Amino acid sequence: MADLTTRYLGLELECPLIVGSSSLTRTVQGIRRCEDAGAGAVVVKSLFEEQIRMEFGEAAASLEADAHPEALQYLQADAALAYGPRAYLELLERAARDVRIPVIASVNCISPRGWAGFARQIEAAGARALELNIFVLATHPGRTSEEIEWVYLDTVKTVRAEVKIPVAVKLVPFLTSVPSLAARMVDAGANGLVLFNRFFHPDIDVTNLRLAGGLSLSSPDDNLIPLRWIALLHGRVRADLCASGGVHDAAAVVRSILAGATATQVTSALYRNGVEYLSVLRDGVASWMDGHGFRTLEAFRGRLSRSRAPDPTLYERAQYIKAFVDAE
Repeated sequence: MADLTTRYLGLELECPLIVGSSSLTRTVQGIRRCEDAGAGAVVVKSLFEEQIRMEFGEAAASLEADAHPEALQYLQADAALAYGPRAYLELLERAARDVRIPVIASVNCISPRGWAGFARQIEAAGARALELNIFVLATHPGRTSEEIEWVYLDTVKTVRAEVKIPVAVKLVPFLTSVPSLAARMVDAGANGLVLFNRFFHPDIDVTNLRLAGGLSLSSPDDNLIPLRWIALLHGRVRADLCASGGVHDAAAVVRSILAGATATQVTSALYRNGVEYLSVLRDGVASWMDGHGFRTLEAFRGRLSRSRAPDPTLYERAQYIKAFVDAE
């Protein structure tokens, strides 16, 4: 019988399925539903750094220097303040008390300053780990990639100095060198890397001549991006790797582990199919393992990573040349 247990960020998980930060995990009731459906762990819906800094220690004038105007407008609304840092800590405390599976806190970061002490309160509230969602958009031509990468590294170092619980960093693929920054963040103290985050994407409404856009649900094809980078990083960085994006069926979970992932985050598939779909994913992975003679996840983890694949060049640029030749 297949054993789905895995060890992610030093935490024992009953299965590699983690419910990602979302409205599904913003209440104790929602977290309990995820547990009952078979989740191995949950990432509680993220707080924004601006929320923490507004409530804990920084004046609004200082905050305005960093925050986007839309973020400030959101944070000043009564609805946002009702789900502020104090309520977040209470949620973590109740969840840690009421559910068995690991509860991972999450913060959306834009800088390393002013808020990192809040990480200690997250730890004290009972979070088993902390996930940092860091994304600094390069909008100014004078800001170099080195300056932007330093924000990532300084944030990890600062938070690492504040807490003893494991720290994971949720990256974006829009980086000059994913492997280089990944290795440097591990050196800075990151215990795990989540590949990748998804963000708001602006669009243009050609009918009404205005800006539009939003954050849509992922599609199965989105899994190909984290798949490549997990395969390239497996065995080359001293951190757990977690796939995020496009995990819509059991095959995507299996592919991620074959590439080298320790766990996978699932969100969009649960919005489409309901939280109970977690049991379908679990059963599908177990059935695949039984059919291929694998008793544990470790038996096939990284089996098709770059370092172990029969043709590792398929993860590199040469694949495009081959694709064009085959197409012609």
